[in-house]
Amino acid sequence: MTHTTRIPRQRGSLFIVVSEGQKVPLSFTNLVTGGASRRVVRLAGGCKGISPELQAGLKDYFVDAFRLVDECGATTHEFDGTVFSGGTANFDEKGELKGLMITNVPGYLAEAYPCIAISTTPRTADMSLDPGNGSVIVDNYGGKMDHRQHGNLIVQKNPGEVLNWDGDLEVYLTLMEGWQSAGFQVAIVAMNGGDVTRDEIYQALKLGIPVIVVEGSLREADAFVKAFNNGDFSDTAAELRKKNAAAADAAVAACQSVLESVDRGLVSIVKIGDAKALRDALFARGLLG
Repeated sequence: MTHTTRIPRQRGSLFIVVSEGQKVPLSFTNLVTGGASRRVVRLAGGCKGISPELQAGLKDYFVDAFRLVDECGATTHEFDGTVFSGGTANFDEKGELKGLMITNVPGYLAEAYPCIAISTTPRTADMSLDPGNGSVIVDNYGGKMDHRQHGNLIVQKNPGEVLNWDGDLEVYLTLMEGWQSAGFQVAIVAMNGGDVTRDEIYQALKLGIPVIVVEGSLREADAFVKAFNNGDFSDTAAELRKKNAAAADAAVAACQSVLESVDRGLVSIVKIGDAKALRDALFARGLLG
């Protein structure tokens, strides 16, 4: 099925693979600098364990949050920057999304608003082509690249190796740091998530990148809220602890070290399902308006 973005995609979704030591091509970064306002939001995390009711409302939650409204609720400003996440999506044979993941949200926003949708994705398996429609499959679960986006960037070490799910973390944080240094307003919205999301939150803060955390979304997002508000790290790295206690202890120590030195003003906490709270946080960070 054809999905129409408010900012047209020239030949479909740009598809780029970068290996270790290679720079991200200008054809990818120019999507951000040439076709949108100087605002970039990265959506991080997942939906694991979230109730079906909340998950069903996530599309509307994000679409509603990425606009300004008047007293009557009418839209006065639509998000016109860049939104990006991981690039994988689950599509059915008709090209329609099956369920909803955080990685689907940039595509939805690009359909609703005049913004650019992009993604970075680690190559966690040998890539293949879907035998039915030619879509690029990038993981062992059948996840395909989200063709609704303006650009997909695949990160690999070399053609002979596959990566873990954090394989693109350094690349995308470097992009965020660079855009911020160039005067862009940037932020990461973190929801739910496991070990990778925990690292995204704390490494972003260490680099001075603002983070908006969705409270009530469970897992590492809620663990961060607990640690940030109360100094209680008992839920941090909980999933990792079940597999490797020593690694979990090291992860917690690293998180504690970051929070001891970080500018706490970089953190915003909003409630899940409260689109107004997320909207207000985006506005306060200069990402709307």
